[in-house]
Amino acid sequence: MVAAFGAGPCSPAPGLMERCTHSWSTTRVSMRGRRTGPGGGGGPTLANGGRVAVMTEDAAATRPGVGALLRDLDRAPPSELVDVCSGWLARHVSAQGCVVLLSDYAEASLEPVTVGPADSRLHSQDLVDSAAGVAYREQRKVTAVVDRSGDAAAVGAADGGVPGPAVVVYLPVSVRAERLGVLAVTLPSGHVAEGAMEVLDDVARVLGHVLTGARRYTDRFEMLRRRRELGLAAEIQWELLPGLAFELPAFSIAGTLEPAYEIGGDNFDYAVSAHRLTVSVSDAAGHGLRASLLAGLSCAAMRNARRGNASIVQQAEIANLHLVEQFPGPDFVTGLILDLDVDSGGGTILNAGHPPPLLVRDGAVSELLIPPELPLGLLGSTRYPTHPIALRPGDRLLLLTDGITEAHERGAPEFGYRRLAALLADHRTLAPPELVRHITRAVTESCNGDLSDDATVVCLDWHPPQARAQ
Repeated sequence: MVAAFGAGPCSPAPGLMERCTHSWSTTRVSMRGRRTGPGGGGGPTLANGGRVAVMTEDAAATRPGVGALLRDLDRAPPSELVDVCSGWLARHVSAQGCVVLLSDYAEASLEPVTVGPADSRLHSQDLVDSAAGVAYREQRKVTAVVDRSGDAAAVGAADGGVPGPAVVVYLPVSVRAERLGVLAVTLPSGHVAEGAMEVLDDVARVLGHVLTGARRYTDRFEMLRRRRELGLAAEIQWELLPGLAFELPAFSIAGTLEPAYEIGGDNFDYAVSAHRLTVSVSDAAGHGLRASLLAGLSCAAMRNARRGNASIVQQAEIANLHLVEQFPGPDFVTGLILDLDVDSGGGTILNAGHPPPLLVRDGAVSELLIPPELPLGLLGSTRYPTHPIALRPGDRLLLLTDGITEAHERGAPEFGYRRLAALLADHRTLAPPELVRHITRAVTESCNGDLSDDATVVCLDWHPPQARAQ
């Protein structure tokens, strides 16, 4: 059987080095993923029959510095990054093995990073119906106990070749709120040193930064994330995207797009400076490769202008001129560009023929009607005036493309703003990364998985520290 333990207040904030006190709560769940213990709903783990193992905390482990781990990872080829982490954890917390599970492009499953033939038994983990999925979605540690270590592969973990029960700890692997996957660490059952969880936190955090950097020199991890072939247009679009999520004390932002493996013309971008945040969402006309080329030129032109200290008006006008020059005719790109002072919540926004954003304030959802100008790429002389925007502490702003609201099955009504507003109201407590995943999943399911257009959504929460302190 597998028992899941929800982590208590033992997830230190980034950068905090103090010790933490562990508070464990036990939940039993069935192989079919339904909870059978106290607590009711929530995320399941798998069960395999048998007794529930008992975990106790032992003497505090010495918390090693991560400098040596970083040096070892720097020296290792991409195929050995997981082995380096396994060796580190074996030395410092007596781990029997570890597995890295990466989110696939559609955030539907967690795919194991396999190293050798022994890893061929590892199973992909469903993002909803697994303990690893809970750790990913809720960004917290989840611990399971398996009666036989040989059963660990079924729950996406290494068995370590040691008979008997084992503890599997799933830790979210993320960077600045961008969710990359999960680290599954197998420990001997019965005793878990008090400091072990802190060491695991350190390794998961280091691994997140290493995996992010690895994208620049290896295709290994991107290939493992692909459950099926990625279209050429989608390849172009994914390479243009910034980090899918980012967070600072004053704000949180996250975005996603669907269909993940076939996206063509949708795009979003953002940039953070000392006191400002620039966000854009765009939608190129058409589908496929031509749409991705339109979107790519538009994004690159605005990014290039932004990095030259251009205002959002200048960014739009420069992108417009390049599109008119390179794609004469009926091709165009719609877009919204926001420039926000993250200290005050004030800013400006412009609309190049794009659907309006939604504002969630004090539980109520409303459209922000930003007067639209012509889309980018139609007329070189078009001017793009800005309009003021003022966020209040706790506000949530949702930028989207029309593929969200216009999604529908043949003969069925569109998903629509009303349904989207209801979803926002019902899930206002979700963090931006999980909210945007939830929205695109709901939209995709409303079309029975067959989207006729790209669908992109970006969520921005403004929560200045001074407001939370009051």
